[in-house]
Parts: sequence; structure tokens; C-alpha cells
Amino acid sequence: MMFNHLLFVYGTLMSGFSAHAFLLDAQFVSHGVLYGAKLVHLEEGFPGALEGEGEIFGEVYRVDDLTLKAIDLYEEFNELFPEESFFLRKLKPIRLIPMNEWVEAWVYLLNPDLAKDFTEVPLGNWREFIKKFF
Repeated sequence: MMFNHLLFVYGTLMSGFSAHAFLLDAQFVSHGVLYGAKLVHLEEGFPGALEGEGEIFGEVYRVDDLTLKAIDLYEEFNELFPEESFFLRKLKPIRLIPMNEWVEAWVYLLNPDLAKDFTEVPLGNWREFIKKFF
């Protein structure tokens, strides 16, 4: 099995949340921060990231092709028709904590054309937001 992709997750795919099952075979690398993005909570009950001012805290995993494709389906990302996808998968620089080194990792960002009703998540930390408000 080739774990040849790095993936940054910030919501339901993080450890302790509902979709983390997708990452049971993945290798945890580190906690990390994505800059130049703001975290939002959608009224459907899950978070998303939009490019813009801010930073988002999450986890970095090493995953294989199959895992990435499975998560593409879960995130409703279609490589052939990105404009129709709810989330877009993009390579972004992530700062690993606490090592303070940078890596390129895949991140699922909301399609700004399709993202409507949402609340901005203060401090870019969905885990803390969920604890406080739900």
C-alpha cells in the first residue's frame, strides 16, 4: 500500500468524529495549520473551509490513492466536474505543529459558488466550536 498523499482534515474526518473511519488505515503525521482560509459551520451541521483571511487548525494524515478516492466521494468532489462539486480538493501549504515545518497537503475547500448559509467559526478550530455550541 502506497501512502503517497498528505491530507489535511479539519472537521468530521478528524479523530473522534463521525467520518474518521475513512482514515483508520491512514498514518497520522501531525497536527497542523492552514493559513489563508476561514473555517465556517454550515447549517447542514458540518464545517467547511473558504479561501480568505484566517487560519484553520486540523490534523495531517498520510493516505493512499484508494482512501483519497473514497474521501472524494464522501466530500462530493468530482475531479472531472469541479465546478459542480460541493468541495474542491486543492494542494495547500500546511504548517505542522509543533515541528514548525511546512508540507504540501490536499485540503477540501468549499466551492464558493455553492456555499451558502454558514456561520464563521471563531479561531478556526471546529473541535472547540463543537464543544461550546453543541
